[in-house]
Amino acid sequence: TKLQALLVQAKTAGIDRSKIQADVTQIQQDMNLKASSATFNGINWLSIDTSASTTATPATFNLVSSYSRVGGTPTIGSITVTTADYALYTTGGASNTGILDTQTSGVSVANMTIGTLTDSAADQTTLDGYIAQVTTAINSVASAAANLGAVKNRISTNTEFVKSLMDSVDRGVGQLVDADMNQESTRLSALQVQQQLGVQALSIANNSSQSILSLFR
Repeated sequence: TKLQALLVQAKTAGIDRSKIQADVTQIQQDMNLKASSATFNGINWLSIDTSASTTATPATFNLVSSYSRVGGTPTIGSITVTTADYALYTTGGASNTGILDTQTSGVSVANMTIGTLTDSAADQTTLDGYIAQVTTAINSVASAAANLGAVKNRISTNTEFVKSLMDSVDRGVGQLVDADMNQESTRLSALQVQQQLGVQALSIANNSSQSILSLFR
């Protein structure tokens, strides 16, 4: 990542680390802003409140993942997601435990500074520690993203299944309606034929009665 590349660049002897720090600070602020803006159903998953207050972020979420209907009884499946597994930043707790704000010797990816570091061996070791810390954070973010991706794929798969099931039901209902319409149309035609036959029968009967009456004239 760019932050990791900047830290590697900062190990160069004689380089102006204060200028690199300006870029580092910009990246830190950008990451925090994006995490603060990431919400799902009105709740932030990446920047969470771990306090005991009523406004704290729930420790877990149950996401609907599947729907089935067996014997007329609907069954809804769910996936339990632990928010702490995906949090980049945390507030309200005794200590910060997010991927980016967990501190090692008082320093985290979110607050590390290099502007005052020099070319000394001690400061070079400090930079190595920062690089290792950022690398660990990158791996943790990648792992969290992979887990979220697996959850998303599972939900998407079941969503597509439910959609296909609904389409199948809609087609079945449509076919039943079409069948009923055909049946009613056939019944109407039969009634019309019966009516026509009745009219013809009355006409024949009337003509026959007229013929019989003419014999008595």
